[in-house]
Amino acid sequence: MSINSELLFKADEISKVFGSFSALKGVSFELAAGEIHALFGANGAGKSTLAKVICGHIVPTKGALEAFGAPVKFARPRDAMNAGIGMVTQETSLAGDLTVWENIVLPVYGGKKKPSQATLRRKALSALESLGFAEEIDIRRDCSELSAAHRQLVEIARIVALGSRIIILDEPTAALSPGESARLFKVMDALRAEGRGLIFVSHRLEEIFAMTDRITILRDGHSVKSNLATADLTQSELISLMVGQNLEALAAEPIPDTSKEPVLLSLQDVRSTPEVQSASLEIHAGEIVGLGGLVGSGRSELAEVLLGLRPMDTGTITLLGKPYTPTNSRTALLSGLGFLPEDRRRQSIVPDFSVRENILLNHLSSLSGPRLKYSSRNARIDELAEQMGLARDRLDDSSLLNFSGGMQQKALVMRALLLNPKVLILDEPTKGVDIGARTTIYKILRQLAAEGVAMLLISSDFEELLALSHRIVPISDGQTIGNVYAAEINEEQLTLVCAPRSSMDRQKQMLGRLAEQFGVQTGWLLRAGNNVLCLTRQGEIGEQGLPEPGVVIPADDTFIRKALGCQAGTLCDEDGDRQSLLMTVNNRRGINMGTIAVLSRSQEKLSRDDIFAQTTKELSAFEEGQFQLASDESDQNVIPVGGQK
Repeated sequence: MSINSELLFKADEISKVFGSFSALKGVSFELAAGEIHALFGANGAGKSTLAKVICGHIVPTKGALEAFGAPVKFARPRDAMNAGIGMVTQETSLAGDLTVWENIVLPVYGGKKKPSQATLRRKALSALESLGFAEEIDIRRDCSELSAAHRQLVEIARIVALGSRIIILDEPTAALSPGESARLFKVMDALRAEGRGLIFVSHRLEEIFAMTDRITILRDGHSVKSNLATADLTQSELISLMVGQNLEALAAEPIPDTSKEPVLLSLQDVRSTPEVQSASLEIHAGEIVGLGGLVGSGRSELAEVLLGLRPMDTGTITLLGKPYTPTNSRTALLSGLGFLPEDRRRQSIVPDFSVRENILLNHLSSLSGPRLKYSSRNARIDELAEQMGLARDRLDDSSLLNFSGGMQQKALVMRALLLNPKVLILDEPTKGVDIGARTTIYKILRQLAAEGVAMLLISSDFEELLALSHRIVPISDGQTIGNVYAAEINEEQLTLVCAPRSSMDRQKQMLGRLAEQFGVQTGWLLRAGNNVLCLTRQGEIGEQGLPEPGVVIPADDTFIRKALGCQAGTLCDEDGDRQSLLMTVNNRRGINMGTIAVLSRSQEKLSRDDIFAQTTKELSAFEEGQFQLASDESDQNVIPVGGQK
């Protein structure tokens, strides 16, 4: 992360006043070529306001800006764009009725020269290819049909297509999966290596420390510290500078046993093609179930089915012990469901309404008749505002859009809780929220669970999902894959389970070669407590083979139960005169990524050393040593099977 000596941008004593409110108070920072510079602070600290000043969306009240060694004044965004500055905002600004390629090249239409459509399409496709998403996002598709994550990626492609030397990324990973974030970080590394300067706004501490060279911390509109080397800070120091106090990190709390509590929500083989192929799950009173899926897995679409926002083709739903057929969101609210949608700008906020009026929208849906009484809910709003840390005197501001993204999210969580729902569906509840506000939301959700509320939690942040949830129901390609206790799976394994089945192609090919070479059946398994999940298997050896892919089953019900009860790496004799061998796979950081299972045909013997040698050779072919066999099999946990250890 070396920084070029060339100074690309400088902000000196920038202030911005909106009416009687001072959003920025003498903020200073600088950006060098070949640098990723973080703007970090709590919600409302002024990060997004400063970013909008830099890119010409907001004209500062006081202060001076300098770009590429010369003083600049931007009266509008195009002035900044022409100067080589581009911004990807926290909320996407795409035109829904235009195609992907048209949105990517839209800024070109404001210029004097307009290339041919064929040239513009090639330019748009090239931008997506540089980000690694050209195969996932069809440039001919209307942006209104894209998920929140894909719209964000199109925004980034637009900036790349402009060739901007200064790029502002305002919470770019808020709606991205871990895998997609990792690909974005590779793009950011490449842009940095080209000598561009990136301004990175993020609430995620791990991203700040992994990606940035320097950092400027904002609090209450002030730059508390400017241009600090990120490597010189610890996480606790950074949090303390951000909020002015120490906060405890999200820690796993004892998970109460809710298995004997009544089931408040049950889904059986719910389909809403093409996005939701087959979804089954159940949530008990007081339980938080995490729906673990990557973007495009059908996770948000399943939530929309439950709210009546998307038609259900087949399947059955039981809500609060009664058959439930979702027809519209009002019916869902009246039936006891609460909902926080994924995209607050597109699905939640009424721009011209105040904070209080936005919060009261669910209350209005619960009423009938000509008279609408607000008074019955105002006390509840004030109570929630105090819990969320929102000043009551700001609830009646002219527009919720005057608040930062994190403050908006707090208000929308309040709306979801206003009617005291029995079942709560939360899609990205902490999107764009700082660590202090996250802690507040986590405490409220845990308290709700303690009061008996059942929750379905959807989050791109798998660390959050695992820390908050009692159980995880993975979903991939629109199909749920059993369920596991959150304490029995790690982030990397969950990502592997949730990956589209097409992403397992290389593993399938490797397992297929092993199966063919040794005349065996091979599989990639994940072990969670006393259960086993097979991600994929190759080779046929008859009926008594490895578990069916995509189904979670007890270890005792498998045909490799003896191997599961032994240390990995042990050659075991199974029932049916077969032999089995399990090999633990780690990633390059030493984190368990599952187990490669080998099962012989009846009356055939396995050559342990030969299989180990060939498997090691096969794994070494994966890029950057992505997978490797565990160096010390004796350290691996075993599943207690049939009372054995």
